[in-house]
Amino acid sequence: MAGDVGTAAIGMQAERCVNFTRTREQAAGHRIGDVMVRRPKSLPLDATVGDVRRKLENPSLRNVVLLDGNAFAGLVDRGEVPANAPDSAPAREFTASDVPTTTPDVPVPDVLAAMDAGQLSRLVVLDADGRTFAGLVCLDHTGEGFCGG
Repeated sequence: MAGDVGTAAIGMQAERCVNFTRTREQAAGHRIGDVMVRRPKSLPLDATVGDVRRKLENPSLRNVVLLDGNAFAGLVDRGEVPANAPDSAPAREFTASDVPTTTPDVPVPDVLAAMDAGQLSRLVVLDADGRTFAGLVCLDHTGEGFCGG
């Protein structure tokens, strides 16, 4: 796994998952690519704060992925956008790009151990090139199951 597992940008304060897929136990023999959300809410790198706010109107979302084409550019966390930031401001000003990551081929138990140690409810999944966005691992509000999408 790459990135700093201690990053607080994607912490354990997850909202209720509306698309539960499977429990930790059910996923134990799988790889992360089997349980990740392949199409999480994302916006292009030139998105505005207003664009992010509209996405985050969904209370189950903790963050929005920013993409530069197919490349991961960062996460905008719900708590990182100040209330006084104008809607027209570039969202990338509030983006965390140095976040913990994994790849689709890593076994689920290995990733869960790292997520538990870092108290993470979300984890960015990048292709083997370390740049191309593949998906997002999302734990439900209990931390015992995976959200799908």
